[in-house]
Amino acid sequence: MPRTKEVFESMRETTRLKIEAAALSLFARKGLSVTMDDIAKEAEISKGLIYNHYISKEALITELVRQAVNKSAQAITMTAQTQTDARDTIKMISRIMCEMFSSHEYMGVEYFMFMLQVGMSGFEIPAEAYYSKDAPAPAETLAKIIAQGQAEGTVAEGDAFQLSLIYWAVVQGLCCHAIVGMPVAPLPDMLNRLLLTN
Repeated sequence: MPRTKEVFESMRETTRLKIEAAALSLFARKGLSVTMDDIAKEAEISKGLIYNHYISKEALITELVRQAVNKSAQAITMTAQTQTDARDTIKMISRIMCEMFSSHEYMGVEYFMFMLQVGMSGFEIPAEAYYSKDAPAPAETLAKIIAQGQAEGTVAEGDAFQLSLIYWAVVQGLCCHAIVGMPVAPLPDMLNRLLLTN
């Protein structure tokens, strides 16, 4: 029986997701020197099938950067919009970050590590895949929340952007431990202590 268009599209989407998951995991753990052969082997598909979805490794990396940017920008922006004060927003962000480590789904950790690998490699990110006004960088968004909290008297004094960078550096450091299999189970209160007074 011939495949319907819907079945074909579903199979294509499943394959694309397998490619992206395999590439994300490998890039996060081994860096951008991973080959398309490595990705094909990890995804358990042929290398030719990858090229049906992505014209090059660079196109695949760019798509993963776009996904990481969108996911991180959406998560922190949505969190900021659902809370009324900076203290509660920071507590919610810390809870979300800690849940990333306590779940057995390390996709968030892999996105963090992947973006670290991209940054260290010097990979040139196309402008359309990077942070923008519509998808601001988490460090910028958190800096605004920190500044609001400083005005409210609930967040430690200091340069808001520098405090934001320190917060994200700690999260990234925890990701480094998690990605190599070290047990990581931070409590939200520990992250909150970096920024909140009392």
